[in-house]
Amino acid sequence: MKISTGHSIIQISGIDSAEFLQGQITNDINLASNDKFIDSAICNVQGRVISLFMVRKDAEGFQIIVDSSLSDKLLHHLKKYAVFFKTEMTIINTIPKELVLVSDQQWAKDCIEKGKVELNDDLSEKFTPHELNYHNNEIINFQKGCFTGQEVIARMHYRGKLKFTLARFKTESPSSLIRGDLLTNYMGKNIGQVLMFIKNEGLMSLKNSSHLENDIYTNKKEKVNFIYKSII
Repeated sequence: MKISTGHSIIQISGIDSAEFLQGQITNDINLASNDKFIDSAICNVQGRVISLFMVRKDAEGFQIIVDSSLSDKLLHHLKKYAVFFKTEMTIINTIPKELVLVSDQQWAKDCIEKGKVELNDDLSEKFTPHELNYHNNEIINFQKGCFTGQEVIARMHYRGKLKFTLARFKTESPSSLIRGDLLTNYMGKNIGQVLMFIKNEGLMSLKNSSHLENDIYTNKKEKVNFIYKSII
């Protein structure tokens, strides 16, 4: 099992840990095991994603693997909801021997290839799960029951007209794009944002798939020269 050098580990322990997490995360905690991470997310009450993370069982309860820039924020959020449960949480510094460390660049490249958007602190709470394509990546389980933000997310899923598109792209190298860049059409209207970017490839969220057919610019009014761009 791999994690990156840019990840932190949050240890969740106590007899109520499974029940507590089940009411907070978007995936079904019962799918996690000692030898299997599951991808899940934590959302705020408005249904916007605070963080994507991986979670698995261990001897003490559960381990959450999260981008280090969001570890303190995620821990603070969880502790707000843990007051009625027998559970404890802390960030640990020891990397379990069964976990393999890879570089941040390699991790980002793997995420881009899989179409999996891992947010950092700059992008936290700015997107709904549908804008990040989480509903198609087995990150949200709509059968598991309630979780924070669930009503908003379910209403969008079942009643909304979903036009959001997650797209993978490559640009001519070198590129001036950076993670978090806003994307516009030729009139300067905001049409999306760069979510992940490494070297000359990345993921972007667009408000409508039709934007893929047209020229795309940065908020600096620079045209992005794509080698390719395709819907995930």
